[in-house]
Amino acid sequence: MGAIKRTLLILSVLLFLVSHAGAAGLRKITFGYSSIGSMATGVWMAKEAGAFERYGIQADLIYISSGPVVVQALIGGDLHGGSGASNAVINAILGGAQIVAVGGTANRPYHRLWVQPEINRLEDLRGKTLGVTRFGAITDNLSRILLRKNGLENVVNVRQMGGTPEVGAAFQQKVIAGAVTSELRVGPNVPAKILLNLVDLGIPYSMNMIAVSRDYYRRNPETVEGMVRAYTEGVAAINNQKDRALKVIAKYSRLTDAKSIEEHYRDSVTYLERLPRAEPEAISTILEFMGKGGIPLETFVDNTIVDRMVREGFIDNLYKKR
Repeated sequence: MGAIKRTLLILSVLLFLVSHAGAAGLRKITFGYSSIGSMATGVWMAKEAGAFERYGIQADLIYISSGPVVVQALIGGDLHGGSGASNAVINAILGGAQIVAVGGTANRPYHRLWVQPEINRLEDLRGKTLGVTRFGAITDNLSRILLRKNGLENVVNVRQMGGTPEVGAAFQQKVIAGAVTSELRVGPNVPAKILLNLVDLGIPYSMNMIAVSRDYYRRNPETVEGMVRAYTEGVAAINNQKDRALKVIAKYSRLTDAKSIEEHYRDSVTYLERLPRAEPEAISTILEFMGKGGIPLETFVDNTIVDRMVREGFIDNLYKKR
């Protein structure tokens, strides 16, 4: 019996040493994401499915409740990579930040305008307040685009709340009349309705970008490519492994009821691009809103990695494995 215990002990030590050696061989990165909605599901699945490790990366995921703050952390060197609001990435680059997008999550504005039950048309928002996570975030940018398109930009107030849960709390307490968001986090008995699906506007819009510093990309091209490929595998895993995806969504999204988790999953498979390219027309919408139309795409995006994956048939092969 003593010999068996000694053998088990030796095996345990060997397993520890092997796993420790494997982890030591991985390049450690910190990757931030700014959403607990569907735009982050690909990152979560990449982590949980071991996709980062397949490219020699040990990725620590950090939730930061605002795209502009993810961008600031990236600029400050606190992150090696991040998924943040495309408009925040673009605005930072226009301001001189040495960062670049190497991928995109979605090219359609899939958010909805949620309103209190007494709001029946956009005009009813006059003199009232819409809640956003933070100024400069996706929710803020899409809210202002919607208001401008409908002549309400200067007659509807916009108030930043902090994050998605805080927007839901403000709605529940009737501090705000509505909010542009993917999912409104309120209690089951809170009356809320969707007045408008922004995707029905028919405008292209880049939601989130996977961004890195230009210097880090120059010094660590293989690691950056691994990030993009791992993310792409994560999106494929959402589509190919629904049961696993539902569990991952429940773990990271802070959702607890099955209906909300299913809705989150449905948005993920509907709107996350299988080919993670930030398309020119989707970026142009943001630039035109900023009054910066005509600036070349290459100012903001390097699609080299995505284009290489296409040439290799990498993405097609991920979906052949179903």
